[in-house]
Amino acid sequence: MFLIGAENLPSSMYTPLVVLLVVYVVLGLIAARARAHEDTDRSERFDTFQFAVLLVAALYTIVLVISAVFAYPTRSTDMVTIILVIGVFFAALLFVFFLIAEWLPGKLSRREERPPPEPIETRSQAR
Repeated sequence: MFLIGAENLPSSMYTPLVVLLVVYVVLGLIAARARAHEDTDRSERFDTFQFAVLLVAALYTIVLVISAVFAYPTRSTDMVTIILVIGVFFAALLFVFFLIAEWLPGKLSRREERPPPEPIETRSQAR
């Protein structure tokens, strides 16, 4: 059972996402083949088309979410709660990764910062 009422939507509403996925994969394969043949212009063109397909899929996903909210409005509060919980989880996860990557290595490093060495006086400077 889906929490946001997605089961109330007809399955044909999800078909465009499957078609967009297939188009995305095909464009990726064509771009990879062009890249293998060192045709960078063609490769970049298909990468751009692939990104456009991704944007269309994201927009259609938003349409599906809005449709699900209207098809089953009592579950919209559950959807908002789930989104907030996921957002807080990923924010905490990013904070932990920041600590691991930035703060922890500085605290655990055993190398102390030393002042620069004093210049050694040579015979020519002593004269």
